[in-house]
Amino acid sequence: MTKRYRPFHAIALAAAILLTACGSKQQGRLSFRMGERMQVGPLIYNVLEARWAPQLGGAFDARIPENRFLLLRLTVTNSGGNEAGMPLLSLEDGKGGSFQEIQDGRGVEGWFGLLRSLRPAQTEEGWIVFDVPTNSYQLRISDTVGDTEQSVLIDIPLNLDSLNESVPTTLPGGDPTALPVPTPGGR
Repeated sequence: MTKRYRPFHAIALAAAILLTACGSKQQGRLSFRMGERMQVGPLIYNVLEARWAPQLGGAFDARIPENRFLLLRLTVTNSGGNEAGMPLLSLEDGKGGSFQEIQDGRGVEGWFGLLRSLRPAQTEEGWIVFDVPTNSYQLRISDTVGDTEQSVLIDIPLNLDSLNESVPTTLPGGDPTALPVPTPGGR
């Protein structure tokens, strides 16, 4: 009689392990795609959009990059019970190079700023800016929780359509007549 129930127990155990693994989909995962939500510490991040720009600002106050400006629009939600700060972020290229987020958001409407603190259950949306060579990157998001540093990477693919500077549009906070700036997907 005991032998008859062994296959049932093995199937139930396998199903429980599978459900547990599916339930913690992010746990142990290090790389995500744009548009996927991921949690690092108490903060939940989602990179919504990437834009390349040859300059920021209008005709009279234009900021010219050393390479090219890459703007990332993201949302950040504090899922914790205490106020939490969003750290400055960095980009990594495929050759081991690392690029820090620019600490001057002049010319970018909706820039996240330098002092980024979120109350519990608060969600903020904004732009972060990098001055980098045109390439594909991974956005590194890290946080120290207790004695352990958690880190994830978000793939930021190079969208060749977003480099087409003949599409006249505006970056957040820019002057629509001063600068032709690309937008992803032709929006």
